[in-house]
Amino acid sequence: MEFTELTEIIGDEPVFDTGLLLAGDANPREIRRQLSRWRQAGKIYQLRRGLYCLAPPFQKVKPHPFLVANRMIPASYVSLQSALAYYGMIPEYVPVTTSVTTSRPAHWETPLGIFDFRHIQVDFLWLSFGRCR
Repeated sequence: MEFTELTEIIGDEPVFDTGLLLAGDANPREIRRQLSRWRQAGKIYQLRRGLYCLAPPFQKVKPHPFLVANRMIPASYVSLQSALAYYGMIPEYVPVTTSVTTSRPAHWETPLGIFDFRHIQVDFLWLSFGRCR
């Protein structure tokens, strides 16, 4: 696979995973090898295992930190200081995108920013979703 093929496949998607590239009759070993080469060449960023985005000279759309956080752990939502700062409820600058999730806590420092995932109980997660509706 050539880099131009990659940009055609992902189109305007700011964040993509290996599952998108492995659809069809693609060779998984070759795809992973090529992703590794592009990462080392600075053409793509690896956000976590299996999740990537194009580096700035090649991006069509700059990924929003909230979108990146949601793609890193799908069963999560941006909350706490990040949400408060986004809606102007606190005056401080918040350099870390903080999300809550029912899965294990996690912390990633990527070229797109710092992402922190805090654990909450399942009952609290669905209670929060219910209040948003």
